[in-house]
Amino acid sequence: MRAKRKTLSKKTRFEVFKRDSFKCQYCGASAPNVLLSVDHIKPVSKGGNNAIVNYITSCVDCNSGKGARELSDGAVLEKQRTQLEALQERREQLEMMMAWSQGLNDIESGAAEEIGKAWDKYTPGSVLNENGRRYIRKWLRKFALNEVMMAMPIAADTYLQFTEDGNVTDQSYEIAFMKIPGICVTERRRKEDPSIVQLNKIRAILRYRCSYFISWQCMSVLKEARNMGVPMDELEDMARGVSSWSNFRDKVDELIEIYSE
Repeated sequence: MRAKRKTLSKKTRFEVFKRDSFKCQYCGASAPNVLLSVDHIKPVSKGGNNAIVNYITSCVDCNSGKGARELSDGAVLEKQRTQLEALQERREQLEMMMAWSQGLNDIESGAAEEIGKAWDKYTPGSVLNENGRRYIRKWLRKFALNEVMMAMPIAADTYLQFTEDGNVTDQSYEIAFMKIPGICVTERRRKEDPSIVQLNKIRAILRYRCSYFISWQCMSVLKEARNMGVPMDELEDMARGVSSWSNFRDKVDELIEIYSE
């Protein structure tokens, strides 16, 4: 039974244009110099089908002038061979990408498993479950393995609490584990900017001592003072002696003026 000519979707038309480099395959004219259309290599009236390998890009002039004529048999075979080779290449590349992606997933899962075992050594009486390993896999997309490993003892030493029999408490376990990514961020920033630890300490002092306080504004002022040469220890001592943000800001402005002279 002969195929029926069907309306071409925008998606298929675009795929044909893209495959043929937006160029008429009859005369070589290309967009935007000419208006392109998609035509059948073997006309439907002569038994052609609607497979994408039977479509070809043509300009309006060539398409309107050729009627139901075909490309030569050799041209048809060459065109279809080229298309099939391209499709085969795309399929092979897709398979390679899938294999590569699976390999990455296997590596990620293996790393999460090892990190989980390392974490278990800090938490007697508790073992990381699959949900915890999912969190680790998520973290490994943002941080290097060594960053996560180095954050674990910090989280354990700072937040874990233990029962009389030496087992970790459930509440402290959850808190300590979920602090790991935040510690990764802090440690990364500390390496990028060694003074950030003391700046955060000064900001914490001011947050405690000042009733009115804007965190980001405070850090901006502290960094400005540091960049102008004001010693960190002097800023810390000053923070311990003020009772309001405005008072601290005025004193910082005075120091900046002194050190910038």
